[in-house]
Order: sequence, then C-alpha cells, then structure tokens
Amino acid sequence: MKTSLLLITTALTAASLPAAAQSFFNNGHIDLGIGYEGGFDLHLHTEAPEMEYAANELILVVGTAGRTSTPPVLSAFAPVGSDIWILPKTENPALPFLGIGTEELTVSDWLGDITLTLQSVTGPGDFGLYNVGTFGDVIPLMNSRDGITSGDSVTIPAGTHAHFNWIFNAPGTYTIGFEASGNHAVDGLVSSGTVAYTFAAVPEPEEYAALSALGLVGVGLWRRMRR
Repeated sequence: MKTSLLLITTALTAASLPAAAQSFFNNGHIDLGIGYEGGFDLHLHTEAPEMEYAANELILVVGTAGRTSTPPVLSAFAPVGSDIWILPKTENPALPFLGIGTEELTVSDWLGDITLTLQSVTGPGDFGLYNVGTFGDVIPLMNSRDGITSGDSVTIPAGTHAHFNWIFNAPGTYTIGFEASGNHAVDGLVSSGTVAYTFAAVPEPEEYAALSALGLVGVGLWRRMRR
C-alpha cells in the first residue's frame, strides 16, 4: 500500500498547528509505538516504508472517509445525528490505520501489561477510543467528553500489537497527551510522562482535496530509522 506523507505549512488554519509537527500523514499503516531503553520512548512508526518518527513530527489526518453521523450506539461520544470522525479498527485505505504497538518491548522485561492512559485533550471537541464486542456492543476505553480520569486507559501486553477505533466529535486540530506505564522487572514501576500527538479531523471534501493537491513533497521530512 502506498503511504502519503504531505509536507504542508498551511491548511486547517496553520496558526493552530504545532510548529514541530510539519508533516501530514493521511493513509497507510502507522502505529503509536512504545519502546523502552532505560525509559519509555513513545513515538510513531510506519511499516511501509519502515520508518520511525518522533510523536510531534506527524499530524495524523482523519479525512472525510472517516466522517459519519453519530449512531445511537456511540451516543456516549457525541449527540446522536451529529458529525463525528473515526479512524476505524479495520483498515480503510483512505485513512491512517492507526495501531498501538509494543513489539519493541522484550516480553521478559515486564511484569504484567503496559498501560496507555489518556492525560489531556486540546482541540475543538472531544476524543474517544473504543472497541466493539462480539455482539456489536460498544466498549468505551477513553472518552474526554465525560472528563478525563485514570480509567481512560487501555492495557496491552508487551511484544504485541492492537487496533482500536479512534473518534473525534468536531472538526479541527487536536493535541492529545498519552502516558505509558508498566512494571519493569529491573526498574520497577515506570512511566513515560505525558507525550503529545497531533490529529486533524478534516471537515469538508474540498479541504481534504486541498491537502492532497499540494502533492508529495517529502524532501524536508525529519526521519529516523525504526530501531
């Protein structure tokens, strides 16, 4: 699958974008990666090509393919019938396929699972993370709409990979802070502190087309090879 990385300095109100996050990622498989080398390293990494980026280097675009009307089963995240933007658990080639990856962690180094906890949401609306049960029931995992608490978290075993549904209830740019924590066999209870990631929910097809029209100009991307 081709992955598009668009280097853009305007669109979606440039003044609202963090200065360090200069590149848009609009489709392809990408993970919120959790590594550990004497301390947690939260970052982003892509699979094709296999590259690693700092958390603030990319803006994850929730394009118009992710825009839908809120059904009753998602009423905890937004009013029924209102617009929402979703990065789904199942792959859609028109959207980022965003997972949470702990493959970089050595399983024997950890006593129990790794916990990723929502710490902050700054943006025009609310953010949520949810799963869907066997019978179609929605399982909320994070939801800033009802306030952020320690319960806004997800646990993932070390050395694995997981996908969930990421939901935004208003268009615009979001800065979302996450913290990873776990019980290391040598270092004890450790946490990453808050690490910020940037998302952009695109409201109209013509605005998304404007992003794409700027073309693939990835010459200026700051890249690190994934370890």
